Amino acid sequence: MAWDASKPAGADKIKDSDNNIRANNAAIETVLGTNITAGPTSIQGAILGDATKGRNLRMVTLQITDGSNATTLSCAMANEWNGDTIAGTDNIGHGATVGDFTLDADGKILTIGASGLTGNAVGAMGIIRVNYSATDLTTYTRASANAIIVEIFHSTTGAKQVITTLIDAGAPIYVQILYITDA
Repeated sequence: MAWDASKPAGADKIKDSDNNIRANNAAIETVLGTNITAGPTSIQGAILGDATKGRNLRMVTLQITDGSNATTLSCAMANEWNGDTIAGTDNIGHGATVGDFTLDADGKILTIGASGLTGNAVGAMGIIRVNYSATDLTTYTRASANAIIVEIFHSTTGAKQVITTLIDAGAPIYVQILYITDA
């Protein structure tokens, strides 16, 4: 690839042995007209917008089904792309932690613990991919305290739902989660 001679002096592209384009901050400032005061000379392996080296983008599907005991959940997490896997975990009750999953006392917030993730979660979002319940649902999924938090809401009223009530009818819910970890 030839460099355009009309570019400002000092704005040379240099490819390293891995074929990554590298340039010093002064050259980037000249081309972009911006003030770059610090940072790496390459964003290889960085997630743009974050630029913290070592971050990893991951995707999983969280399966939420009826637990063996009354008013409990059974959860499993399957890798979709570069994600983590958590084997089926049964009888996650209100106010309990079982394995890598915690359900709050009201049964409305399901947490995937940091212990079940490679690295600490720094960002997450989710969608309900499959909903066998008779209720129109949406999810608010996010990273908090290195873990992933999943809350499920009624799509029309916005009311936060008791997850064990939705699942008790034997109607599983699958949440697809895209998340970023620090390792």
